[in-house]
Amino acid sequence: MRKPIKWVLPLLLLIAITAACGSNSATKGGSAATEEPSATPSATPEPTEPAKKEAKIDVFFADKELNAAIKQQADIAYSDDADLVEQAVKALQAEGEGEAQSLWKPIELLSVKLDNGLVTVDIHLPDEARLGAPGEAMVLDNLEQTLFQFDFVQSYDLLVDGQPVETLMGHIELEHPTLRSAQE
Repeated sequence: MRKPIKWVLPLLLLIAITAACGSNSATKGGSAATEEPSATPSATPEPTEPAKKEAKIDVFFADKELNAAIKQQADIAYSDDADLVEQAVKALQAEGEGEAQSLWKPIELLSVKLDNGLVTVDIHLPDEARLGAPGEAMVLDNLEQTLFQFDFVQSYDLLVDGQPVETLMGHIELEHPTLRSAQE
């Protein structure tokens, strides 16, 4: 009779250990099954940008001698009239093709805003962007022709570092705002 007891005690011990491990696993599994699923962010639709329209616009550059404006076309994408005007002013800073040169390239655009037909262009004018009288006239002419191609633009105000200035580079008096002329 002693032999069966020898085997029963280790067998009971083995069953107890297995049961303890099994119940521990079951607890883990059970707790995993009863845990709430991790919260996932709700699928909130992000605001969509308005669909971009595309346009071919005229952009004006200067010839090498600063004697004449050179009109070139640029393809731009825009969302509304304010964006169209901003993209047009930025296009003045692009490289011109062939003999055309951008006098706006070294000028820093701080902001371009459209409000009821008035475009306000705020710039920073570094020293390397300063030109003589013919260059200053061409910078202003390029801006004016580029902006006034849009019927909804009736005037523009050119500011330097947020302030209206008498002249851009010391040669030509600026109006605040510059109005579209009657013949345009």
